[in-house]
Amino acid sequence: MQVIFDHHGKVEKASYGFRLSIENVLQVGFDLFRKSPGIFIIYGAISAIALSNPISGALLGGPLTAGFYIVANRLSRNQPVELTDFFRSFDKFTPLLILNLLIGVLVFLGLLLLVIPGIYFAVSYLFAHFFVWFHGENPTDAIRLSRKMVSGNFGQVLLLCLVLGGINLLGLLAFGVGILLTLPYTFCVLYAAFDDIIGIPSSG
Repeated sequence: MQVIFDHHGKVEKASYGFRLSIENVLQVGFDLFRKSPGIFIIYGAISAIALSNPISGALLGGPLTAGFYIVANRLSRNQPVELTDFFRSFDKFTPLLILNLLIGVLVFLGLLLLVIPGIYFAVSYLFAHFFVWFHGENPTDAIRLSRKMVSGNFGQVLLLCLVLGGINLLGLLAFGVGILLTLPYTFCVLYAAFDDIIGIPSSG
């Protein structure tokens, strides 16, 4: 009998409060990254180049982000991974593109409104890609579910973002090449956080 994964119920529960151990998700993220650092670094380099350009970043940011999560998911299940697994995300190119554009517009508008709303939107929509790829939601519902989920402990998620931001800043300061390590590690940590709060269906 197929077990139905009720992510809506889990989001509802999370919206009333959840505990996120930053130390734990940092460790889990590192454990995932070190299982296959080589392909993460290669894909991280490809993603960093694409995301550094505003146009390609807007067009490819959604599927490139989801690609990290797909491989992190496979590694969490001790499945073999190849570089091509990252690009499976392009199977949902259109919804991930729309999602990325929606988030980009909302965050930009929020930054124009005295900055703080933009930060709120950026943190609130941090997990939207998971709902599109793993749970089959459309972009607008994914944004709504991510915001509702994060509202259960916004401060802790914000703190996680600040920690990851600091790690990536150090990566950039290391002659720029450190970002090839810190960028994929960041996405592994975010995968660990989402899996801890909501979870991923076994068919994900």
